[in-house]
Amino acid sequence: MMRQSLAVLAGIAVAVVGSGVLTGLFVAEAVVAVARGGSRRLAVASGVLGTASILGAGWVTTGHRLGTVAWKGWLAVALAAAAGAFRARPSAAARRSRPAPASAAE
Repeated sequence: MMRQSLAVLAGIAVAVVGSGVLTGLFVAEAVVAVARGGSRRLAVASGVLGTASILGAGWVTTGHRLGTVAWKGWLAVALAAAAGAFRARPSAAARRSRPAPASAAE
C-alpha cells in the first residue's frame, strides 16, 4: 500500500512539473526538426510558443480568468519557456566551430 501511495505522489509530481516541460520540449522539437538545427532565434521562438501554449490552455481552462491560476500553473508556464528555449538552442559544437572556407572550385 505504501509503494502505491508513493507511486501516485510521483505521478502527481510529474504531472505538475512535466506538463510545462513536455509542452516546451514538444514545441521546440517540432521547430528544430523543421529547421534541421537550433539557433538563438529558434530558442526564443520556441520559448515564446511553449509559453503561449500553456497560457492558452490556462486561459480556456479557467474560463478566461488567469488570475485564478495557482502557483503550479505559473510554474508550468515558466518550465515550458525554459524547456523550449533549452531544446532549440544552438549546439555547443556549432557555436565553437568556424565555417569551412569556400573552395576555389566553387
